[in-house]
Amino acid sequence: MSCKITYDFRSIGVIEERVEKNLMDRCEVAAEMIATRARQLCPVGTTRRPPYKNGQPWSAREPGTLRNSIRVTRLKGDPNLNVRVYAGSRGKTNDGYYAHMVEYGSVHNTKKAFLRPAAQEIRGNIEMIMTSGGDVADTSPME
Repeated sequence: MSCKITYDFRSIGVIEERVEKNLMDRCEVAAEMIATRARQLCPVGTTRRPPYKNGQPWSAREPGTLRNSIRVTRLKGDPNLNVRVYAGSRGKTNDGYYAHMVEYGSVHNTKKAFLRPAAQEIRGNIEMIMTSGGDVADTSPME
């Protein structure tokens, strides 16, 4: 599951490489703000499962797994110039595979959205980050 930030640079025309890097850095700052807020909103379980009778440890969820799986990815060489915030499993690990079930709900559970509300809360700051002429390090995530 992901939240994608895309800022349309086509109206600017041809973009120099250094300007493009600066704009992508700003997109990454905005995405980090969303990821930070999503980690704050993400529900965290409280129970740990005991090992099975044969001594094997429980192989699925540990408290905080979903929260720890939220990350920002900057797609290098992407012609669309976007940065994404992901929640859930990556690659071969199944950590947080259930992110979509938490965000949207399932037959057995009600939804407990965390990624979309975080993006909605930060939406107003994204325009400010993208248009500010100052250093992007001056913007800090919401508490």
